[in-house]
Amino acid sequence: MDLASLMRDGKFMAIVITADIVSNISSISGVFLLAWKFGGIGGMDRFEVLFMLAYGNIVLGFLNMMGGCNALFPSRIIARGQWEHMFIMPLPYTVQLTVGIFPFTGSSSFLSGIVMLWVAVCSMETVLPWWWPGVLVLQLMISMVIVVALSYLLSSLAFYAPVQCEEISGTVVYSIGHTMTFPLSGMPLYIRYPLLTIFPAGLMAWFPTMILLGKTTTFENFYPAIFALMISLSAVYFFRKGFRYYVKKGINRYVSGGHRS
Repeated sequence: MDLASLMRDGKFMAIVITADIVSNISSISGVFLLAWKFGGIGGMDRFEVLFMLAYGNIVLGFLNMMGGCNALFPSRIIARGQWEHMFIMPLPYTVQLTVGIFPFTGSSSFLSGIVMLWVAVCSMETVLPWWWPGVLVLQLMISMVIVVALSYLLSSLAFYAPVQCEEISGTVVYSIGHTMTFPLSGMPLYIRYPLLTIFPAGLMAWFPTMILLGKTTTFENFYPAIFALMISLSAVYFFRKGFRYYVKKGINRYVSGGHRS
């Protein structure tokens, strides 16, 4: 954990955390300012847009806080040959992947998302039903599962092409973070559907927001959970298949002198 860094120089780390919070808010302020200027976007009012942005911040903020070093970006571990190091460690893989948790210094996006969510809920004209906090937690968990599963699914390519796919998990996660800030309400179907299926950035913030605001049908409410299950099963299958290949072939990024190519 990063408590040692916080305790070593609390003043400096407070400045870093504050700077991260300002940076996170600034990165999504453009969409909210557009919604504020025009009174909303695509049928969503200003604070519904803020709710959506806050939701996305919480999803990626929590994942970066709890697994932003190793667990969320497995392609880096695979392509750098670190799986060999994990073979000889007397700990399960699940324990070793928890190395790199930043609950203190990495919580800026998560905390800013919670604050924005509270502001949005207090300011919205829509009256949320009594059950929405439970559904909120459930949808947050589903969205996180989709991000992690998608990262592991594409990271399985690093078993076969470590040089080319070393940063594929980072590219996927960061691309989702940039894309999920756009409300899909009012967009044509040829844009909306790919962002709900092929590249599910719409399931990170917009679609769960529609569910929480009661703007979806009963059948549509189950779609994120079904998608999360399907992509999780796919990730498990292809990651295991790639791992079996890796065990037989090993890593090809090291030369005889011990340096990575």
